[in-house]
Amino acid sequence: MRLEKKQRYVPVTNADKRFGDIIYHSFRGTTIYVIKGKSGDMLVDTGLFHVRRAVRRWAEKFDIKYIFLTHAHADHDWNAAVFKKRFGARILLNRKDFGLRNGFRTLSPTRKKYWFKCFHLNITGRLFPSPHYKVDIPIVNEGSELLEKLGFKGRFVFLPGHTDGMTALQCGDTLYCGDAFTALFYEPEIPPYAVDIKTMKRSLRKLLSTNAKWLACGHGLPVKMSDAGKVIEKYLNEN
Repeated sequence: MRLEKKQRYVPVTNADKRFGDIIYHSFRGTTIYVIKGKSGDMLVDTGLFHVRRAVRRWAEKFDIKYIFLTHAHADHDWNAAVFKKRFGARILLNRKDFGLRNGFRTLSPTRKKYWFKCFHLNITGRLFPSPHYKVDIPIVNEGSELLEKLGFKGRFVFLPGHTDGMTALQCGDTLYCGDAFTALFYEPEIPPYAVDIKTMKRSLRKLLSTNAKWLACGHGLPVKMSDAGKVIEKYLNEN
């Protein structure tokens, strides 16, 4: 499923209902989400410095009380400290990614065509660590218990491979999956890089076992699970 040209990374200024109840802001290759809660809203990831102003203006339309980081790569957590201060929000992150907040683990390309991009990222990732931020709520278990305490209906799903602590959040039919799956290159695609490809493959199988109908990716617009499944199964069969 190739995205239509007009859909590619057009800034969204309000809640867009083209994908059901998914509320998102897509700008310059980065997609940020908001999940509504009983006692405040949750921002899913924060983007890099080049989207800070646009995302902040958009997020100000909501009552942001929490910032959920799917993983601790700079393009997802760079603005965490700034947004935490701006909204008075509490940050959630999988404990296994704590070591990545001011560091970087070598990534491997998941396909040969991503070799150069991966090589470049392994260099820049070490040169430009994210500004330091404090995690207020460590995520240590899967399931719904923590989310229920915070006023959200959903569950955490651990999908390691892209990072050790890669974590998705499922609300209803939507799985907010960070970089466990992507549409960065304008069509459904597996993550181009991983710290552990074997682990990532297991997580892709686990992703398919969920009952989600939509994948809200960290890059690109939301993808139908039916379309993502074809890409995942092909990759697993060929690799």
